[in-house]
Amino acid sequence: MHVRFLGDSFDIVKQSLLRWLAQCGPWSAHPMFTEEVTVDQADAFSHLLGVPLISREVLSRESDRAAYFAAARTCSTHLFLDPDTGLFLGRAGRRRKPRYLYADEIAAIAARPGALALVFDQSFPHGGERACLEKKLSILAAEGLSGVAYVSHACFILVGQGCELVEGALQALLKQSHLPKERFVERRAAEQPDAVDERRIVRRSGARC
Repeated sequence: MHVRFLGDSFDIVKQSLLRWLAQCGPWSAHPMFTEEVTVDQADAFSHLLGVPLISREVLSRESDRAAYFAAARTCSTHLFLDPDTGLFLGRAGRRRKPRYLYADEIAAIAARPGALALVFDQSFPHGGERACLEKKLSILAAEGLSGVAYVSHACFILVGQGCELVEGALQALLKQSHLPKERFVERRAAEQPDAVDERRIVRRSGARC
């Protein structure tokens, strides 16, 4: 999340989605800051979203990402993650880029029983939003994660363990937002393993999305 873009049209959609999803339970946000922010700037973003932030740390190429996302993996509420660019399910390079959330990271965060993970996603080729979101959901579904994607100029992926949990969230979105159902793509988990094999997700996804 770039503070200089605070209050843009993407933020309005983020705010709206979190308000509509509030009936599913309390939410928090991991802003994934990639630049230094002041306390006032972080507070302004939290106030705009209407949910507390679980971290104000800056993510860089040198960050220990496992430690950086520790709070996300243990968060007791539903969680919104706001990478600069989005969710990348292809093979990561030798050093991961701060602007992305990666396959194994979303798998670990979404594996929290009874908790949803919502990710801002602009990681797709221009004009290929729906196809790329469908592919990402299919990859995650094959690993036991159910998901819904919102297809728009500001795309989002919502995932969790359990078809009923995600289906309930989709119904809440449709009821609260009055958006057409055609704006959403849904994939149910193909299996429900005890633990998601994060390495298989990366191997399955030869995608560049």
